[in-house]
Amino acid sequence: MPHDFLKPHWSRFIGPRAPDPVKSVYKPHSEHLFSSPYGPFPESPPDLNIHEFCFPPENPLPEDYPLFVNALTDETVTLHQFYARACALARVFRHDGPNPLGLGKSPVNDKEDGEILGLFSKNHIHYPMVAHACFRAELVFGGISPASTPFELWWVLRKMQITSLMCHESLLPVVVEALKLGSGENDKSTPLRLLLDPKKIIVLSDNPEHDRISGHPTLESLVRYGTTLSEVPRKLLGGDRMAYLFQSSGTSGLPKAMMISHKNGIHSGLQSMITAVQGSRLMGIEPLSIPSRLLGVIPMYHSYGMILWILRINLLQSSSYLLPKWDVELALKSIEKYQLTVLPLVPPLVRQIAQSPLTEKYDLSSVTGAMSGAAYLPPDVAHSLAKKLPSSSGLPIPSGYGLSEAASIASPAPPGLFGLEYAPPGTIGYLLPGMEGRVVDPDTLQEVPKGQKGELWARGNVVTPGYFKDPKATAEIFTEPGWLRTGDLVLRDEHDRLHYLDRLKEMIKVKGLQVAATEVEDTLLDHPEALVRDACVAGVDNGRGDGSLFVRAWVVLSQDGIKQGEEVVAQKLDEFVKQRLSRHKWITGGIEAVDSLPRTPSGKMLRREMRDRYHARIKAEGKSKL
Repeated sequence: MPHDFLKPHWSRFIGPRAPDPVKSVYKPHSEHLFSSPYGPFPESPPDLNIHEFCFPPENPLPEDYPLFVNALTDETVTLHQFYARACALARVFRHDGPNPLGLGKSPVNDKEDGEILGLFSKNHIHYPMVAHACFRAELVFGGISPASTPFELWWVLRKMQITSLMCHESLLPVVVEALKLGSGENDKSTPLRLLLDPKKIIVLSDNPEHDRISGHPTLESLVRYGTTLSEVPRKLLGGDRMAYLFQSSGTSGLPKAMMISHKNGIHSGLQSMITAVQGSRLMGIEPLSIPSRLLGVIPMYHSYGMILWILRINLLQSSSYLLPKWDVELALKSIEKYQLTVLPLVPPLVRQIAQSPLTEKYDLSSVTGAMSGAAYLPPDVAHSLAKKLPSSSGLPIPSGYGLSEAASIASPAPPGLFGLEYAPPGTIGYLLPGMEGRVVDPDTLQEVPKGQKGELWARGNVVTPGYFKDPKATAEIFTEPGWLRTGDLVLRDEHDRLHYLDRLKEMIKVKGLQVAATEVEDTLLDHPEALVRDACVAGVDNGRGDGSLFVRAWVVLSQDGIKQGEEVVAQKLDEFVKQRLSRHKWITGGIEAVDSLPRTPSGKMLRREMRDRYHARIKAEGKSKL
């Protein structure tokens, strides 16, 4: 009997040939190509849509429960409400339905043009519903950072070729300013022009009674309209078709638009289900039988947030309590008030909770697990929070590894699973379900022997098809078809555990968010007074030991800059960056004038050399940059 990928039972997630978590023993080897101890993905229908993966049409909904809760106001959306609202909104979004917004058909890949809906909002209890309405309506969407400045939004709208937009009411002024920047016809850095139709802007309002705001229909008004429409039975299409776009900086430069197919999204959600099922079987617990309550702070537009809040809905009973913004005391209050069981975090938040004296004031005994992602988690940080959690059993907080280009690649496994050796902090664990890996010399592109450092290349159904309408950027991450060059330096040890060493990409991690050095450099060089003739930007140690970095700039002054002086120039450049870029891209590590910047004979900036010089100088001076 063939495996039923959509049946309402946990066995759907692992397939008939999945290794037994107790009896099966993974055997490390020295072959260059290595695979996940969890084995391959179970076979799935080729045209499956993400929405039907989460809500199989033949399966009845389980008993209702709170799905999303605003931790500040207690406003709640239950699972049944979520599904009904997603179906209603999908009827409105269908290009071949009544279509009150005049939406067109979406492209299936970047060879086509078509309707793409931008989602420009902070975390909100209705954001995941909009995503599922898009899946169900076969409407491609693109997640956009709510921290975007008008210039950044203008850029991303063009890179994603956004034609329509859902915008939180608080961000409407940013949209207005972005539209003032024009079509981009004079911008030679990209041929893509602004396509957003102001008549296709939807407003997400915190007041459900509003029908229109600033002349635009509200999301609630469209949901209400959708409830009056009849459902038209149809086979939803998915598979290799484009489902959504991520805002990604890729290897360098201003943000790019990264494509995610339905197959990608399904398998990203499936990975966490496989690990949960196999972990429960190892402990002798009925898989997925214990409801979980999650702290909701990871951004929904981020790949980490997509897995948590959108790609696993209805796959397990999970209630998410969303914080409108990060506040350590509100987080602790929410853990105690709602008896939260799981804390998905990023390294700076792990450290804040662990070190805050407020932690002692609140009852954290309900927490059965915490996890970290989006950036490297230092071992001392992993241990420090574990000591504060009564149910941690002394085990440090695990940290997963992934990229926007492949949401989940590796993670520590539960001790004893498949006979695997423990993966301590400082390692990124083992390849996740369905993944294959190679460790390659980034210069020669030849595999390195086991135990030597090299660039991690990854292959699997979670890997992006590439960057939207950007073949050059796509070619940079796929030297060989199907093999994603992660840009990260790793070491594969004798147990096939992966150790993260450094980034080969010119990217800076600030509180889990990516900063492209070239974007900040270009901004400095673009100052209207032409104060500098060369610039170098790199991430430097912030002195806090939380895995996050400060952005530091070294500049070579122009003649006009020399006349004005280093202090005046530094102040003007700092103010210009703050006007142009999001807060996490600000130059918190300082601006230093230098006579020249190191480059290779081919002209490539040696950012690491500048960073290392700075760290050596600080160490010699016996100071830390705080």
